[in-house]
Amino acid sequence: DAPLALKIRHLAVDMPGEMVKDVSLDIHEGEIFGIGGLAGQGKVGIPNGIMGVYDAEGDVELFGQKVKLNDAHSALKSGMAMVSEDRRGVGLLLGESIEDNIVFNAMQVNGEFTKSLLGAKLKDAKAIREHAKNMIKELDIRCFGPVQHTGTLSGGNQQKVCIARALTMGPKLIFVSEPTRGIDIGAKKLVLETLVKLNREQGMTVVMVSSELMELRSICDRIAIVAEGEVVDVLPVNSSD
Repeated sequence: DAPLALKIRHLAVDMPGEMVKDVSLDIHEGEIFGIGGLAGQGKVGIPNGIMGVYDAEGDVELFGQKVKLNDAHSALKSGMAMVSEDRRGVGLLLGESIEDNIVFNAMQVNGEFTKSLLGAKLKDAKAIREHAKNMIKELDIRCFGPVQHTGTLSGGNQQKVCIARALTMGPKLIFVSEPTRGIDIGAKKLVLETLVKLNREQGMTVVMVSSELMELRSICDRIAIVAEGEVVDVLPVNSSD
């Protein structure tokens, strides 16, 4: 069996409208792991609690290292990234350019894409432009170019900008919460294909939370079903059906 990427024990999260009471899970390296269940039952609260967006308690280990809960900065530093279900609330700066959105966390948290000039930290515009162009190509973000405002993109392309931002952190594990909510069917397919590609080509461990069971079944290796704030079952996905 592949080594454990994420070990969750007795996670409880205080997130409005989500009921995470006692979640324990083992997620293996290189897996696409799905978390499904009905709305409000706790599935969306799991990544939000682990990533420090909402108050959480319990024990979480990432590749054997203890994750400090209730500390979003530390969660991002530890090698995890999240594509939030709340694209417009926490996901994107809609009035800003695609390139600024893509590098935002990497700049804020890791101080990347900056250069020092006379002791001041400045944006490294050239590095940002270069990286954004690569991401646009890599994820096939349909736009006029890196300086286009993110708010003018279609939902599916906005979602890809969210994924690009998460990837720019160079994570070992990425949480993707409700990645296809509110986007059209063609874009859904592209977003799912993007996740599979990341997993296959870069060996990234992907944890996908979704209300769409069929979607989870289409790309996941295993799916945990969450009800009333607890894991009721972990189902292997039979890839042959």
